Amino acid sequence: MNKNHYVILAFIITLLYWTLDAYTSASLYGSSLIDEFFLQTPHTLIFVKLLTAGLIFSLTLVPLFFNKRVQAKTKTPLNEFGELQRIADILFSSLSTKINVVKTLEILEEILHLEASLLFIYNKETLTLYNENEFIKAFFRSKEILPFRATSTRSDVEEFAVNCYLEKRATSELSMKIDKKQVMLFAFALQENRSEKPFGNLMLVSPDPTFIEQNRALIEKLTQMLTFALSLAAKKELLQTLNSQYSSDTSSHFDKVLNIINFSKVQEHIDHEYKRHKRYHTALTLVLIDITMLKNLTKIFPAEVVMALKKDFIQLVKKNTREVDIFGKWTNDQFALLLPDVDFRAGQRVAQKLQAALDETKFARVGKISCSYGITSLSPKDTVGSFKARAESALVSASAKEGNAIEVKLQTTELNHNAF
Repeated sequence: MNKNHYVILAFIITLLYWTLDAYTSASLYGSSLIDEFFLQTPHTLIFVKLLTAGLIFSLTLVPLFFNKRVQAKTKTPLNEFGELQRIADILFSSLSTKINVVKTLEILEEILHLEASLLFIYNKETLTLYNENEFIKAFFRSKEILPFRATSTRSDVEEFAVNCYLEKRATSELSMKIDKKQVMLFAFALQENRSEKPFGNLMLVSPDPTFIEQNRALIEKLTQMLTFALSLAAKKELLQTLNSQYSSDTSSHFDKVLNIINFSKVQEHIDHEYKRHKRYHTALTLVLIDITMLKNLTKIFPAEVVMALKKDFIQLVKKNTREVDIFGKWTNDQFALLLPDVDFRAGQRVAQKLQAALDETKFARVGKISCSYGITSLSPKDTVGSFKARAESALVSASAKEGNAIEVKLQTTELNHNAF
């Protein structure tokens, strides 16, 4: 019977005594049963009756406390399969790994009658406590322990944890007294099958070492489950970090709105073509393009109109260039066209072709536009910096000529080609 059953039984027995005593007194003194039941007669000894009822109620509950003591002394063997199934349902639920592991440790403390459970995660030069409880608060100054730092203020439990970290044993044990009570500390390493070193440690604080030994098989299986769950979470976190880094790298190289590569990616292509030029003496031409009066257009038209203009302009450029040509953003309002394996003359022809295409194109709400073109070709004496600087200088010169101008600057000569 459980606790509630004992209380109900004690209440029924006490009520039965109370009723029988009232009936006996009513028969003996010829009084009313109701008056006797509610202690309303002059001959009733109220204190004696209440004391007797209290004793009967208390004595009925004695087996309840006796059973508790017996159960405490004789722990029933654990159903290994059932307990592992129960733990697995918690450990691999849809909640976060942190919540699942902490709940698993709480269940472990319950079924193994532990004083506490501690989970350590090993890092390169530290070990960190994964969970938190009153035992940890009492024996650890910090959740992060520095094993290689000499200190005389460590508790015995901290010292044991440090030794487990340094020795990397599969299991370790330590007997110690806590509040004048003898307990045993059991440490189980968390280690993947293919790994040479453990990545953590499960420590159990038990007042009954024999019971722990009896259930060592269950604990070892649980340790394997914890190892799998934690290593899986660590790998998932690493994968998310790598994906995040890849995503950020990709976003830094590509403008998803305009569907065009950014300056950083253009720079990569320039570096690659520069190395190819140095090795194979290939030609390379850079054409920088600036839409005339674009900043003024942003003041006149809404942002979505200007964005649509840029998108249409990008499509026009791509349509009038080769597949091997590299087109991307140079600044927020300027564009770069990298032409591999051709000299500045090809750059001039491309610029003239774009001039003709723009002259025949009307953009939505904006109408016709024109551009300035700064062109240069890579020379043997160039660095990447001088190559880019010369193209920018050519664009500045072209922009100063009221738009629709083509400016070519080479290392030794300068050529002007203005379209009317």
